[in-house]
Amino acid sequence: MTSARRSLFDRLLAAGTSAASAKALPPPDQIGLLLNRATFGPREEEVARARAVGYDAWLDEQLAYESIDDRAIESQIAANLPTVAMTNGQILDQVRLSGRQNQALDELRGAILLRQVFSPRQLYEQMVEFWGNHFAMFHVDGVMRYFKTVDDREVVRRHALGKFGDLLRASAKSPAMLYSLDNYTNVVGGPNENYARELMELHTLGIGGGYTEQDVKEVARCFTGWSITAFGRGATDVTYTFNVPQHDFGPKRVLGIDIPPGQGERDGELVIDALLAHPETARYLSTKLVRRFVSDAPPASLVDAVAATYTQSGGDIRSMLRTLFRSAEFKASADAKFKRPAEYVMSVLRVAAPALTGQYVRVVGEQLFALGQLPHMWPTPDGYPDIAGHWTNTSAMLNRWNYGFGVAENSYNGTIRIDMPVLIGNARSAEQLVDRLAQRLLRRSLLAADRDALVSFAAGGMLSHRPLREPTLTARARELVGLMLGSPYFQYR
Repeated sequence: MTSARRSLFDRLLAAGTSAASAKALPPPDQIGLLLNRATFGPREEEVARARAVGYDAWLDEQLAYESIDDRAIESQIAANLPTVAMTNGQILDQVRLSGRQNQALDELRGAILLRQVFSPRQLYEQMVEFWGNHFAMFHVDGVMRYFKTVDDREVVRRHALGKFGDLLRASAKSPAMLYSLDNYTNVVGGPNENYARELMELHTLGIGGGYTEQDVKEVARCFTGWSITAFGRGATDVTYTFNVPQHDFGPKRVLGIDIPPGQGERDGELVIDALLAHPETARYLSTKLVRRFVSDAPPASLVDAVAATYTQSGGDIRSMLRTLFRSAEFKASADAKFKRPAEYVMSVLRVAAPALTGQYVRVVGEQLFALGQLPHMWPTPDGYPDIAGHWTNTSAMLNRWNYGFGVAENSYNGTIRIDMPVLIGNARSAEQLVDRLAQRLLRRSLLAADRDALVSFAAGGMLSHRPLREPTLTARARELVGLMLGSPYFQYR
């Protein structure tokens, strides 16, 4: 990095990653804010569509995701990543035949990245990521590398914008979840409390949600016998099963509710019903959603409103999101959410719109690994943190900046390549370059002092309104792209 570029970069980063400092930046307009939060980075065509139909109509289109045509990306996934559509049994057969232990893991990860970049169902993909993190599993934990594929498809993706109750019930019977939290070993006379504890602490009530250690023990008893079919050689599939001899048929008491003896599988279903109806579940889920889309410090007024929608709608996720995105609190929250690595990496690809060829999925995965947020690789069941403080250490920020400049300067062996003539359009002078790239990449105004500094840098001692000649024009444009992608203007959603 040249001394001039380093000096300017330091200036643009002087605000660091402080939310208070970011608040001093000129905010995006309402549609820009909505698209920054509801997508993994707004593409040009999405911005045009949202401006054409308006805020509420675009939001409604995204919530009605089934009507959005995603056949182009899904056909690519089907053709190139076959395990994504397989059952657990088929994946295990594939492993036995090929010996490729990580094929399903790699292909699911690839499908996740491809959908986040290319799917037009952007709010849906945001919610797939949200719920996958809510019901977090460590993808490389033994047979999780096989079972997570079906869980992603049949639990998270199937219910990401449906009813939370359907999502929770599907998760409770998911072989991946039953294995991940050890409930397949939960039997009468030897209960395993892992799933019972996380069901309340992480999936529904939250820490401090009113349950006791005795409730954990009783819930574990309710879920004895909830297990998975054998997956040895000769098994046709691995699915949920209720093993009657392994269930504790005695009476139980959970959260002050008596569960009569002799009901078998119904014990666990009653627990789920009670947790879904509990006001702490409404509050806990609403707090997480507001933290995800509005602020690291969720406004109590909006949490209350989203929780009320949960209760009134029977846990309808679309209704909760509609309340959230249409709220005054959301519309006043510009620059209150720092991009986690996945959002930063994907937003660079979607906003800068580089050509992606060759092994670009591997390159993107390497960047996410370096930044600490590969899909489903958080080792504990609480999921990746959703506050800026976790992601803003010096090493993490340096990796971000290197990635942004790497994309700008075509440093990835042609796999990620920006078409500079298209990106800069008719801009030729330093002033035109800065204004064009700020509009194209940041979609917001620059502070006058920042604009002046960028124009002066791009002019390189020349008059700022004079046209730049090649190769200086392209070189300056690449530097400006890297500077803007690394600046606080782009680091916040």
